Amino acid sequence: MAEAMQFRRLPLTAQTVYSDLLARLQEDAVLELGGTPVLRERGGRKYWYSVQRFADHTTERYLGPDTDEVRVRVERVQAINEDLKQREKQRGKLSRMSREGGLPRVDAQTGKVLLALSKAGIFRLRGVVVGTHAFRCYPGLLGVEIQEALAVTEDIDVAAFRSISVALDDRLDPSLAEALGQIGPFVARPSLHEQPTAWRDQESGTLVELLTPNEGPDRDEPLELPALGAFALPLRFLDYLIHQPAQAAVLYRSGVLVNVPQPARYAVHKLIVATRRAPSAAVKSAKDIEQSAALIRVLAEDRPDELEEAYFEARDRGPSWRDHIDQGLRRLPQDAQRALMPK
Repeated sequence: MAEAMQFRRLPLTAQTVYSDLLARLQEDAVLELGGTPVLRERGGRKYWYSVQRFADHTTERYLGPDTDEVRVRVERVQAINEDLKQREKQRGKLSRMSREGGLPRVDAQTGKVLLALSKAGIFRLRGVVVGTHAFRCYPGLLGVEIQEALAVTEDIDVAAFRSISVALDDRLDPSLAEALGQIGPFVARPSLHEQPTAWRDQESGTLVELLTPNEGPDRDEPLELPALGAFALPLRFLDYLIHQPAQAAVLYRSGVLVNVPQPARYAVHKLIVATRRAPSAAVKSAKDIEQSAALIRVLAEDRPDELEEAYFEARDRGPSWRDHIDQGLRRLPQDAQRALMPK
């Protein structure tokens, strides 16, 4: 059984700086699109779009779902009258202060990739960073220090719901392949299928992979994500992980706004993933459990309702889910086990 590790809280000043950076990134994501925010209905759901009218055509770019949070952001942005270049400089200062305050930074290659994906619109179009790069965002969101050893750099995985991708009526610009090609010699990873779902940088070795929930019968064939202009590898249990994601700031240059899973969902999902890995991936499986335990300790103290809701939602999804969760639970340190057990 792994030894229990206590977390340390970030200084209040560091938490405040990070929150300011995240708020500015959210505002600037709307400002940079220009145009006028307009509410549209797509497939029975309402979404916000930025509409720009030109002499011969009109463009609409997706902003987000019609939630209280997005509505407040739209109203706030409409009242801002600042130069975008100056705001970027201010974000750069906040990003630097966040790193100096103890929050994890990304390596240059990862930062370049995430920035390129952001500029192309992949996160605006509901793409969600999953895996260790999402885990590295949680110290800022939760206001704590988490052992760097638990967040060793890995490949970059981005997941998205196919149903949402179909409904948005917007696309990446430039395309995913073009965006990656602008920062390095990325080539499609060889696959048994005609449509690639992953691209590798031939110089750095960085792999970028697209994933999507497998919500129907088991299948290996890639599924098309129209909004992203690409295909994705379908995976089980992913729909639970990326439901209602959170926004986070990646500390690279002036900050990169990304979507990540809700921390509580990430913690529970890691219990499942750890039990599904092959015996040859024992090291990764152990890291899954350690990441889950680290988040459970923080959430049990600071966000117990969110942790409880995520835990029981997963258990209520059926016997297969409960079996994997119980297997993962038995591998948790005792203090993390107690935090998840019904009171």
